[in-house]
Amino acid sequence: MGEIAEKAAPWLVHDWETLTFGSALRRSASLYPDRCALSGMGQRVSFAELDRASDELAHGLADLGVGRGDQVAIWVTNCPDWVICWMACARLGAVLVTVNTRFKLEEVEYILRQSDARVLIAMDRYWNIDFLGMIRELVPESASASPGQWQSARLPQLRSIVLWDAVESPGTDHLAGLRARGARRMAQGATLPEADPADPVIIVYTSGTTGHPKGAMHNHRVLRNAANIARVMHIEPGDVILGHMPLYHIAGAITACSPTILLGCTLVTLPQWITDDALETIERERVTIFGGIPTHFIDCLDSIRKRPRDVSCLKSAWIGGAPVTPDVALASREELGLQGLLAVYGMTETTAATVFSRFEDPIEILCDNKGKPIGEFEVIVCDPATGQALPAGQVGEVRVRGHIVMMGYYKNPEATAEVILPDGWFRTGDLGVFDEAGYLKITGRLKEMFIVGGSNAYPAEIERLLQGVAQIKQAVVVGVPDRRLGEVGFAFVQLHEGAQIDDSELIATCRKLMADYKVPRFVRFVDDFPRTTTGKIQRFILQRQAREQLPSG
Repeated sequence: MGEIAEKAAPWLVHDWETLTFGSALRRSASLYPDRCALSGMGQRVSFAELDRASDELAHGLADLGVGRGDQVAIWVTNCPDWVICWMACARLGAVLVTVNTRFKLEEVEYILRQSDARVLIAMDRYWNIDFLGMIRELVPESASASPGQWQSARLPQLRSIVLWDAVESPGTDHLAGLRARGARRMAQGATLPEADPADPVIIVYTSGTTGHPKGAMHNHRVLRNAANIARVMHIEPGDVILGHMPLYHIAGAITACSPTILLGCTLVTLPQWITDDALETIERERVTIFGGIPTHFIDCLDSIRKRPRDVSCLKSAWIGGAPVTPDVALASREELGLQGLLAVYGMTETTAATVFSRFEDPIEILCDNKGKPIGEFEVIVCDPATGQALPAGQVGEVRVRGHIVMMGYYKNPEATAEVILPDGWFRTGDLGVFDEAGYLKITGRLKEMFIVGGSNAYPAEIERLLQGVAQIKQAVVVGVPDRRLGEVGFAFVQLHEGAQIDDSELIATCRKLMADYKVPRFVRFVDDFPRTTTGKIQRFILQRQAREQLPSG
């Protein structure tokens, strides 16, 4: 690992035992006060302004009673305010809980309750979605009381709702007002306690085999992996990063937001993925750093072939979250003019990036979806039953140990113990193989998770939501291949006797119950499921049947 340290640029060398997001931001603001840190939603925020805004909002949150170790949930799309909120929490020693903007009522309620969130920062309305209306349904008490004077029956830990816009709404605060309160506290000489680098700074929810989301906790040392990512991607101070990956997702938070703070880059946020908007933003803002799932690259190639744009500013990009096919890899590197296109493998629990292909690697490495560990941590392929490390060429379970591994799942010691062994090894549940040159290739998954356009979809969670539909007795969901999204859901559904619902009606119902990437694209109604002699459903048979029944073309 000494080779990694020797090649590190000066701006990537820090004392990782003492560095926090707050101190990293302070350093960037000192070095580059007038440089644009954040751009989006019609705003341009310099590093000096970001530093000040983070302090003001931190004091404003303190005025709401938020202290070190308290959870603050954010239900906001990508924008400068999202970053300001995270940095304010980091300054305060509070923990940001990210909420997927595509979640519906039940999904949001679970996360707010399980995370013990004291404050919810949210959009009031966006994409013609009434977020405030959903919040009122969750917390009806807030509509008839002053801010801070209500208590929720469904969410007893929640004390405050803060809206991103300066709208007057009963029972709520708004970000601008909260910052003004914080500024007054600062003027009166109030101070904030020092954040501890070992304290959690963000909780990102992922799902599991129980069907309930789990909150992966990470501390300030995620900055160390942001530095690793910057090193392998040749990210430097002043680079412009496209922030289209959702910031509520580990990839957006770690590969886009964190390098911005650490290095002094510019993050250009996009509230949603619209291909033409993304390409026009790359051209206008002279974006140098890009990254995403294969779907993003396929979309860009399709669009740029119809209407060329000047994307010569692009320097490097990562691609991952689903298998990278040779045609997409070759075309992306050549037609987007990338100096480096790097395959990546990682997950929420391992800080987004565990292995990367190298900047100078031949295209064959990228096309084979292979990479090497990028930092001072350990990665092995082992026998999943014994934990014995396997030699190059043998397929086994991928396990990781070191600073990139999460602290654990919030308030879920049982699930934590299932994946983090007493000796510190994290069980990824993925199958992989090392080659003789030290490159890791992921070959499959021990678990049944499938990946829809870069978002992890877990059958148990989708099945639980499906089985909440009155007509459904039982459902089994498997992943099937999809050209654009990588994989999508295929649901086998058993109805209660006499119940009726067709596939289009069921899919429409699903869209009201769950995030869109979880919604099955295909439904097959069955009288029963293939089972073992003990009654266990044989998923592998359903997986085969689903693939065989996919529409041709």
